[in-house]
Amino acid sequence: RDRLNRHWKELAEMNYYKSLDHRGLTWRTIDKRATSTRTLLAEIKDRATNGGKESNQSFTARKEKAKEEHGSFYEITMGNSLCHDLDLNGLPLPHPTIFTPHMSFKYENNSWVQRDAYRILSFALERGTTSPADKDRCHRLWRDLLGPLFGIPLSWMQKPAVAYQESTAAPSDIEHPAVVSNGEDNSHDEDEESDEEDLGKNVVTEELRNSRRNNDKSNLMDHHPLPAGTLVSTLYGEGSVVRFRMSDKCYEIDLPFGKGYMNPKAVLCSVQRTEQSAYTNQLRADDNTSLEREDDFLCFGTQSLYLFFRLHQILIRRLNIAKRIAYKVNDDATLATLVEQMQSDPNEDIGRKRYETYLSLVYMLVDGGHNDAGGKYEDRVRYLLGHGGYELATMDKLISHILKNLQSIAHDEVMMNLVALFRRHFEKGFRPESFKQEVAYLSEGDNMFAFQLCHIPSSDNKVLHIEFLGVVYENDDHSQNLVEHEPGPQPKRVRVR
Repeated sequence: RDRLNRHWKELAEMNYYKSLDHRGLTWRTIDKRATSTRTLLAEIKDRATNGGKESNQSFTARKEKAKEEHGSFYEITMGNSLCHDLDLNGLPLPHPTIFTPHMSFKYENNSWVQRDAYRILSFALERGTTSPADKDRCHRLWRDLLGPLFGIPLSWMQKPAVAYQESTAAPSDIEHPAVVSNGEDNSHDEDEESDEEDLGKNVVTEELRNSRRNNDKSNLMDHHPLPAGTLVSTLYGEGSVVRFRMSDKCYEIDLPFGKGYMNPKAVLCSVQRTEQSAYTNQLRADDNTSLEREDDFLCFGTQSLYLFFRLHQILIRRLNIAKRIAYKVNDDATLATLVEQMQSDPNEDIGRKRYETYLSLVYMLVDGGHNDAGGKYEDRVRYLLGHGGYELATMDKLISHILKNLQSIAHDEVMMNLVALFRRHFEKGFRPESFKQEVAYLSEGDNMFAFQLCHIPSSDNKVLHIEFLGVVYENDDHSQNLVEHEPGPQPKRVRVR
């Protein structure tokens, strides 16, 4: 009896804190059902049928399911949690004549949480079994659509590649630092003709490469200059190449704030220019509608884009939960003996250190190292943030679902055409009516969704409005008029929704 008592006492002490996490026992099952494709699609279709409100039948079914999971008193003790509608009072709304939101979600603390989410997703994409071609497609999707929407600049997304390049560069490769001027060129005024002559003299052949490698490696031109007019991404933003000076192997680049003279190492990559369309220009010429706020974004997409936005918003919300708990757990006296105590300097932010420790656990989880000597991921999160972080237990499944839909978008030809259309409107200003009409032409009969992202004034938050459009149709008469002027493939003659 004494031996059994000692054994059970050890087990009780080991599992006591875990027993307090009553939501964690059933959370995986609940979250799997809530984030499934079937549930997310049924939810917005139900709201679209009822004018943006949840039907009584759907609400009753969800309430009965909650009673089965939490008990008969759930409606009395936690009945308010059944309401999922966002209070839109005081929030920016889309224009009522061009957008009727069926669903709205809030993105909080966008200045840091969007970048943390991008780091996690990009790390999971690189460490996964995705092919290089799919990785490139997903990167282009972030560059052309998701980055501008979420306020993530291309230069920031490429910072890890720049850091790696600098860490592996030889000392001789870092001779000319990037210099940015205000447009005045005082030091290097060589003629373009002399540069072209120098470039012609330095055509590299295999024989020349071998001879120079043996004689003088420093004279070997190991960089192939980009032609004038190429749009590039640099450490200082996007710009256009003016010329490449062979005298000092330096690019002259037109930037939004002036002219820059940069070492090739400061030029991150070339950027594909937006493909122009005569059909888009003609539709825009006849459209006088516009968004009410200049910083709003409007885009259209297929089912995969809708699923990505829903799952991505859940990821953003859970990262906000993790950081909020990381700062609160240090002041909670009831958790003082149950959570891991962080050692830090007097001036160090303990909450930030705890949150960054959680992010490292997520990276380990994505990388497949969650069963190391530190214990399972769920146990480590519980010891780090307390039992209030039960929603974070399924981060691996959530990230996997997001990447699945991201790759589905990248492989969808209709979606790629819509991304190109978004870029055309993003550069020249959104014209909602012409935007929607060309979406009808490009959608090829697929169910479409409309998304409008609005910045909440005087805050770091945004609100995303979603509308389920179904199959979008074009106007017969207007389409027929455009066919007479538009060469090439003609749009389908169908109705406006």
